[in-house]
Amino acid sequence: MNSLIQYKKFPASRYMGSKNKIIKNLHEVFSNYKFDSVLDLFSGSASVSYLLKSMGKKVISNDYMSFASNISKAIIANNNTKLTNTDINNLIKKPKSYDKFVQNKFNEIFFSKDDNDFIDVVRHNIQNLKNNKKKALAFAALTKACQKKQPRGLFTFKGFRYDDGRLDLKKSIKIHFIDAVEVFNNSIFDNKQKNISINKNFTNVINDADLVYIDPPYYSKLSDNGYVRRYHFLEGIVKSWKDVNIQENSIVKKFKNYPSMFDTLKGSEIALELLIKKYSKKIIIFSYSSNSFPKLDFFKKIGIKNNMNTTVKKINYTYSFGTQKKSSLMKNKVDEFIITMRRNG
Repeated sequence: MNSLIQYKKFPASRYMGSKNKIIKNLHEVFSNYKFDSVLDLFSGSASVSYLLKSMGKKVISNDYMSFASNISKAIIANNNTKLTNTDINNLIKKPKSYDKFVQNKFNEIFFSKDDNDFIDVVRHNIQNLKNNKKKALAFAALTKACQKKQPRGLFTFKGFRYDDGRLDLKKSIKIHFIDAVEVFNNSIFDNKQKNISINKNFTNVINDADLVYIDPPYYSKLSDNGYVRRYHFLEGIVKSWKDVNIQENSIVKKFKNYPSMFDTLKGSEIALELLIKKYSKKIIIFSYSSNSFPKLDFFKKIGIKNNMNTTVKKINYTYSFGTQKKSSLMKNKVDEFIITMRRNG
């Protein structure tokens, strides 16, 4: 299997921090090392997990966001299962009665009444699927449809202030959903490995692998790494808004952010040192950004403490859409680093 040809079937999205743009650089770095299994600790869009699956590795894909973890359940842990035409028809068929949570809670916030109704219909019908991998595929297609329909793919604002006339914004979520099912179905393949998808805080992950890939939330003084704030609606769909605290005074009905060590500089330093120490006997590969803290010297210093050699590959990179707070100091052109750490000897 040519891994980069297979990777072209990856269901790309406008997910913040996705490594889709530098996937060839990552492939080049991964190809330099011998390993059979890999832990992708912050899998996000699952782009790197999908690359590694395409390379024939056993992939353990983790993310603390349920909707992100669901994507890896749909296309990483799933080697064979697809949604059939019968499944699709059953998913879009309006039942006699169903929960209208989205219609009521998110009325006139993101989507039209008809689109909200379709979301509620599919949410209801997904529960009738007996196969958990089919459920994951259906949720993945639904969240992708919502993100395609939403300007900039973000859920931080009400209305259509960022309507740039794209065709995606004119299509119904029903059409986006049917299109997304086809995209996800086409991405399914068997790499002859028992791949795993997990949904945990990184501190609770105990799975073992030869190589650990770490693309942590980047802490920066000029931007935030609030994935929950940006994608709360998609997270809510997958979780059915269970065990979340919706902030009713919020215009977009977001819910309380999940606590993260990466919300502060000190917390980021503690988290990164913890990870380097924990996986010091493995090959560790970080993705990192030049506008993040702590800086590169921190990795080299902690590597020395753990008897590890640190090498850095620098890539010129441009953010595909704005995620920064407005500031004349912030540019969307940065250096992206691929940091490799290995035990000396």
